[in-house]
Amino acid sequence: MKINMKDKNSIRKYMETLRNNLTESKRKKFDSIVFDKIINSEDYINSNCIFIFVSYKSEIYTHKIINFALEDGKRVCVPKVISKDQGMIAVEIKKFSDLKPGKFNILEPVNIKNKVDEKDIDISYVPGIAFDKSGGRLGYGAGYYDRFLNKLSSNSKKIGICYDFQIIDKVPMEEHDIFMDKVLSN
Repeated sequence: MKINMKDKNSIRKYMETLRNNLTESKRKKFDSIVFDKIINSEDYINSNCIFIFVSYKSEIYTHKIINFALEDGKRVCVPKVISKDQGMIAVEIKKFSDLKPGKFNILEPVNIKNKVDEKDIDISYVPGIAFDKSGGRLGYGAGYYDRFLNKLSSNSKKIGICYDFQIIDKVPMEEHDIFMDKVLSN
């Protein structure tokens, strides 16, 4: 498949095809490697409050990470989309069952009373369609994460998590796009 690596939509289609075509056994193996890298990292160990996306469809599996962090006594917050204009917020959950299908059918908190101040987040685990070694990130195109990540404190780590094949030479970036501090993959 020939793709234009400067065209965001071409990259999105290509990467989604690769992700969707992963066998179940490879997916489980790769997800397990990323899980181990995260929970054994200094960033995770030294954090108190983590923000993490709730995986959807063929994204790298985060449900196990969320459950582990909850059992580990971390403050765990996840995204809640408010609206296209207002973007998304971080909401602390106490248990995985606090999540129900929401906007785009992605699991999210129903109640927003446990909204977390973005400045309290020590580390954010961020999804993406593609990343590069410089921390460039290609998202899904709605800008929710870029707007949200822009509100974090300067000390808060932004870590993209993905499969190895999602790391490309250069992600096309625009002025408003937020770079990751690190990218973890299998």
